[in-house]
Amino acid sequence: MPRHFVVSTSVGGARIRPFSGDTVVTVNGRQLPTGISELHDGDVIEAGSGEFRFWATTPGESRNGMRSPVTAYLVDTRRRAALSLDRVSTGIGRDESNVLVIDDDGAETFHAEVRREAGGHALRGSNSSLVKVNGRSVSAPVMLNEGDEVEIANLVLRYTRGALPEGVSAMPTVTLTSGVDAEPIAATARGMRPSGVSDLSSAMTIRTPMRAVAFVSSVIAAVAIATLVFLHR
Repeated sequence: MPRHFVVSTSVGGARIRPFSGDTVVTVNGRQLPTGISELHDGDVIEAGSGEFRFWATTPGESRNGMRSPVTAYLVDTRRRAALSLDRVSTGIGRDESNVLVIDDDGAETFHAEVRREAGGHALRGSNSSLVKVNGRSVSAPVMLNEGDEVEIANLVLRYTRGALPEGVSAMPTVTLTSGVDAEPIAATARGMRPSGVSDLSSAMTIRTPMRAVAFVSSVIAAVAIATLVFLHR
């Protein structure tokens, strides 16, 4: 965010607060409330993809090196399927462009998003959607913890960082329906159109003849003008 959190200092100590209700900040792995919180020596502040350690005096020991992103899943235990949260952003909703497509009239087109930030995963709902975590409606971004149950439309998904239960397979993208007996559909079965090099080559194939036509037309026009000038003389 342009402004993510604010640290203020005084004789009485140091304090931190998220800049707004839309920013997610954790201290020592716990999400900060919207108000002001105290900071203490050695506290680890995480926001976005950044990690900071607070010291009021001379800096002490800090761990070195970059940490690997947290591996986590959203598990649908009824269908024995799991969605891998390995992206920076995982879109959830009825539209086919989402990573997790929910084929249910109770789901919004773009219902929610799980973002990898602040050392974990934050769940964000759209302004008009209803999202529940452990039975409670959430109106602001919330960090997900082990075992949290996320309710979207008629689906209940469990967040986990641990090993998947036996017989549960992880998918990079998946379609889920509200029917209890409905099977999850992987991305390849949805007939998703591949993107990248093939799209670029198609665009180049279309544009190349048009450029050739434009070049030939400009040459013909130049010859015609030269001919008229010659005849006029």
